[in-house]
Amino acid sequence: MTMGRRILPLALVLAAAAMIMHAAGVEGLPLTGRLTDAETGLPVAGAHLVIRETGRMTASDSAGTFVIVLPRSGRYTLTVRHVAYVTVEKSIIAAPATPPAIHLSLIRGTVQAEEVVVRSTRTSGTYAATPFPVAIPAAPALSTPALPTIPDALAAVPGIALARDGSWETSLSVRGMGRTGVVTMVDDARIETSTDLAGPLSLIAVHDIERVEIVKGPASSLDGTGALGGSVHFISRRPVFTDQPRFGGQYSADLSSVNGAAGQFLSLDGAAGPVAARLSGGRRIARNTRTPGGTLENSGYTDFSLSGTLGIELAAGHALLLTYQRVQGEDAGIPGGAAIAAPARATYTLARRELGAVEYRAANLSPILPLLTIRIARQQIARNVEIIQSPALTLTPHAVHTTNSAQAEVRLLPLTTVLLTAGAEIWQRSLESWRERRQVSAGTITGERPLPLSRFLSAGIFAQGEWQIEPGLLTVTSGARHDWIGVHNDEVWSPEYLISGGVKQIPAPGSRMLWAARSARDASWSANAGVVYSPAPGLDLTALCATAFRSPSLEERYDFIDLGTYVRLGNPDLHAEQSLSVNTGVRFQHAGSRIQADCFLNGLTDMVAELPGTFEGRRAYIRANIGKARLYGYEVSLEHAPVSWGTVAVTLAAVRGEDRVNHTPLPQIPPWSGTVMFGGTVTDAGSLTLTAAWAARQGSPGGDESATPGYVVLDADLVPVPVSIAGTSLALRAGVRNIFDRDYRLHLSTLRGIVRSEPGRNLIVSATITF
Repeated sequence: MTMGRRILPLALVLAAAAMIMHAAGVEGLPLTGRLTDAETGLPVAGAHLVIRETGRMTASDSAGTFVIVLPRSGRYTLTVRHVAYVTVEKSIIAAPATPPAIHLSLIRGTVQAEEVVVRSTRTSGTYAATPFPVAIPAAPALSTPALPTIPDALAAVPGIALARDGSWETSLSVRGMGRTGVVTMVDDARIETSTDLAGPLSLIAVHDIERVEIVKGPASSLDGTGALGGSVHFISRRPVFTDQPRFGGQYSADLSSVNGAAGQFLSLDGAAGPVAARLSGGRRIARNTRTPGGTLENSGYTDFSLSGTLGIELAAGHALLLTYQRVQGEDAGIPGGAAIAAPARATYTLARRELGAVEYRAANLSPILPLLTIRIARQQIARNVEIIQSPALTLTPHAVHTTNSAQAEVRLLPLTTVLLTAGAEIWQRSLESWRERRQVSAGTITGERPLPLSRFLSAGIFAQGEWQIEPGLLTVTSGARHDWIGVHNDEVWSPEYLISGGVKQIPAPGSRMLWAARSARDASWSANAGVVYSPAPGLDLTALCATAFRSPSLEERYDFIDLGTYVRLGNPDLHAEQSLSVNTGVRFQHAGSRIQADCFLNGLTDMVAELPGTFEGRRAYIRANIGKARLYGYEVSLEHAPVSWGTVAVTLAAVRGEDRVNHTPLPQIPPWSGTVMFGGTVTDAGSLTLTAAWAARQGSPGGDESATPGYVVLDADLVPVPVSIAGTSLALRAGVRNIFDRDYRLHLSTLRGIVRSEPGRNLIVSATITF
């Protein structure tokens, strides 16, 4: 926890300074308003209202009214949350001559509102005004109890598929692109690590996440290299400033029957004057997972999380945010993984993600500068694996991935109808990996370097604009980004050392140079242009064209994996993959109904793949740039409230992948899939939700894959109305996953051995106390 110890003293000093600076009080521009129920017109009390740019919060009173102080005039984003209503986000313009007063009608239920401001598209436009195909899963989906990982919660989003290497090791596929083709971020800090074994997204604490934004389709012009399939932004819960001192917290406990999992989570948050803080932690333990096909051996896990965030209001409209996060898994079995031989037993003895970050925000410095943000972060992911190949041979790979990043972003409002975001970003990933080969019969330990000490540096400048040509009718967006890539590796010899009879020999006998020291440079640009046309209230027609690129990773450039019978080799001379995509869509929302449909085509060139060859006379698979490919498909989602107490939701997604050189299907393409959900609510009682998730047969597998049959799985969730007890709130939740204990397998699963089924019938329950 070295990173945490460095941040704590700085946080305490800044907090004390802020308390002194604000001792005289805070003046500003009052924002007043009233919240009412859209159906009954009655006031809504107890809603939390937060100004995103300043982090300041207030609550509506018994009359539904509220007052929140803005530091000065300008453009702000107001978020309104209430446990019984749809979350609303609204852009507002505050001017001193006319102090803003707003009235919002809140809709009961979970239908996503158009008044949601999307952060991951840079311009922070509303959901209705962006041509990007963005998915923002509803908050209840993320709060589902006993979820092993966040990807388990996101798999129901159209266009998103779950890839599984184990119960704890999961990842996401976005529109047929997974692993290296999707950029993932936690609070704007990139998650950069090896993708041969899933695990990075397992190092995100579910309870700490406020929301997830998924940009589907090429997004390099927004997020840089790697976003061929899209990007996934995980946004953590943050403390908020309040006018009056406030302290609260939440404790939750989860239980799951399918693997005996038990988890506990505690969060504390408070605010006093210019200081706001949040501290949270959790721990989970799970045994092997039961499936209809038998017990999935070596699938248990143990993990814990610790997170702390301190917000300091330096002056009116100026805030500093210091964040520390640590999530660590131990003894997490890996029953899957394409790179591991079928009979082997693999385990994460340690998997840890540690993040330290500082963010400075300045809101509305001038009428044309709504927001300035500066971020600095250091994120380190350490992974230790034990692979027992046989009683005579054990491998212990280790790797430390460190990413340092800095970003400056400014939003400009040159005209009331034009919003421009511009900025610069630089990040560097450093990789150190090593491995020991323990041969019991020979009594030797061989130290190897499968990858050299290497660094990947990316520096980019970007601009993204939104122009309301005719407000409410026609909006145009466009953006561009240019990135400079620099890669360097040190010279590496392998084997590095040999321990025999307790004597360490350096260099090891027969050591040879795998990679000579070298440096490489590359540069790529990407762009996007889109339009939103709204011919009628609630109806939006969208079109978007975008380019993207992915510079090959350090593993693809320098891998040397000796699997005994063959070798897998990287290639330092790889070129960047490129893509050009088109997306068209339609969105319609009226009262309690919402329909969204998107069609897409993504063309790829210079794809990186493994080709058969030889290395030192041995069979080898060597990475190379090959030909062209294309991905195409569609996504449809429909939500409708036929009655005031019930909602029906249907989703459908399809994607096809084609190798345009060999005219064969691409591997790792999920089959057609979708969901059918019905949710009913009884006033003063609670809600019941029934969900059927299905997938068609994947009869056109690519590469060495096998076909997978289709399936239908039924789930149920029961959420009683929270009970208030002595100033606290008790919320219970229960559910059943795979009610009929259906035996099925995901197409993107890499589970090895005899049992390859997904979890069987699973009874889950959780209790949450809020105080």
